[in-house]
Amino acid sequence: MIGMAKACPGGGSLLNYIINERKGYELFRSNLCGNTSQELLEEFRISQELNQRTTNKVLSLVLSPSIEDTEKLNDQDLKGLTIEFLKELNINTENHQFLAFIHNEKQKHKHIHIYCSRIDLTGKALSDHFIGKKAQWAAHKIATKRGLISAKQIMVNKINSADDKELKTTKKEIFEKHQKAISMQLDSLDSYFDVMKSMGIIVQPSINKQGQIQGHRFLNVATNENFKTSEINRKINLKNFGEIQKIGEQTSKTKATKFRRND
Repeated sequence: MIGMAKACPGGGSLLNYIINERKGYELFRSNLCGNTSQELLEEFRISQELNQRTTNKVLSLVLSPSIEDTEKLNDQDLKGLTIEFLKELNINTENHQFLAFIHNEKQKHKHIHIYCSRIDLTGKALSDHFIGKKAQWAAHKIATKRGLISAKQIMVNKINSADDKELKTTKKEIFEKHQKAISMQLDSLDSYFDVMKSMGIIVQPSINKQGQIQGHRFLNVATNENFKTSEINRKINLKNFGEIQKIGEQTSKTKATKFRRND
């Protein structure tokens, strides 16, 4: 679900767009009884003229559930969502003039346009400070509460998914460099460190409280990411360099066997 809001001067063009019956139908209204856009604008002006200081006296709001959610939401549900949305924006539904109109011209994707006076019936102007951000968070909060799809959550999930994919790629690259180093049958752990460093990976020892090496970590110089050896591959054990030599010999033998078979 997406929530949008902006303060604007309002006027006939915006109101005509919202109440266009070719686009949809009226959901509900508050403190209004006019039928035409002209009649409605005159009613809005009655309260708006109580406040001469405010310039943008109208809030143009949109509440748009996902297509999947609108298929299971009826008009009563949509009205409830709208009321919650307005309350989250500190709009008193009893003391403000507004009209909520459903647009459904886009393939069953119902979304709600709301033409709302910023000036309440006492002449007080509603703050429009960060109103756009507030609308986004209001929609997210309502969607989370009601078990609906939140656009903000979809964005977060996409970011996390991209991060996970990038992390897996980085770990894979480090492991491939490790395999390349041990296949060289190096004669010392220092030689292994040097080879890994030449490929952009610094191998750091992990020291315990007793001052003993209890493991190692890989630092990717390019990204400054730091991993335990077990996070790259559980079979990696650098404490005993013989392990590396043994793995290197096995890797070399495997490659040689494959070469002979292909030959």
